[in-house]
Amino acid sequence: MIATAFLNLIYTFVLGIVALLENLGTVSSNNALTSSIVQYKEYYMALDAIVPIGTLLSIVAFVLTFEGIYLLYKAIRWGYKKIPAIS
Repeated sequence: MIATAFLNLIYTFVLGIVALLENLGTVSSNNALTSSIVQYKEYYMALDAIVPIGTLLSIVAFVLTFEGIYLLYKAIRWGYKKIPAIS
């Protein structure tokens, strides 16, 4: 039941992406998109001068990698303990 719900969620997400890609040709770009990207870059550069965003992203990536490896280790240990002949 949980797997079916998860697969339906993935299917809905993929269907939404495909629907957006099909209508991509009918979407017209205007100057608002370009100006918003320029404004984002200005905000990013101002924040990057105070707090190095590249360093923060590296730290977050390291922590997530460590946590993923630790979760994998715990899952392997759990599976190992489920073998009947091993106590």
